[in-house]
Amino acid sequence: MSSTAVITGASRGIGRAISLRLAQLGYNVFLLARNEDALKDLAAECKGMNAGADYLAGELTDEAYMDRAVQSAAEAFGSIDVLVNNAGAVRREAVQDADTSAWREVMDLNFQAVVYLSRMILPGMIERKSGSIINMSSIAGRTTAAGNAIYSATKFAINGFSGCLYEDVRDHGIKVSSIMPGFVDTDLISGMGMKSDNMITPDDVADAVQYVLASSPNVCPTEIVLRPQQRP
Repeated sequence: MSSTAVITGASRGIGRAISLRLAQLGYNVFLLARNEDALKDLAAECKGMNAGADYLAGELTDEAYMDRAVQSAAEAFGSIDVLVNNAGAVRREAVQDADTSAWREVMDLNFQAVVYLSRMILPGMIERKSGSIINMSSIAGRTTAAGNAIYSATKFAINGFSGCLYEDVRDHGIKVSSIMPGFVDTDLISGMGMKSDNMITPDDVADAVQYVLASSPNVCPTEIVLRPQQRP
């Protein structure tokens, strides 16, 4: 029986690459994002690889949507073996100019949704004594920069949460990993005037996810930092 992965922010960029990679590896994939048309097309592409695929479009800041998503994934494929918390947003402005309402939305998407989905899916993993939760962080979760306060804050939070979650569940056989890429060639950083040819690709990040899932039961790659080889 195939394992099942839930991927957030699946419709484009890193999430799309991870979804296609897991489908290629034989996982059932349940895809979450806002854009229903993009999810529909992606699910069809995954099915073309003979993988089970389904989706539910909605807002990951809405707990009712996340409830429906987990229930729908379970109904479609049974147990959820892998959760990839990839969805995220970037907002750049100085603290003194902050739109605190908009910052709260970034925190809700980048961090609170990760906590909520992890909490919902963990009981089944604990019962089965297996599973993997992979949280997409960023090198911004280790560094600081002007105008990057809310984004960095959410990624620092992801790294701290991931480390504590690992300690909570490691003895249940559950892997928890925080993947921290530098600049990835996606829409999130378009228009920043950098060399896209020197950036990390979404497939490079999918390689890291595959590495975590393929790792021995004896070890857990708790943190993976990916940096562009050449400065972008």
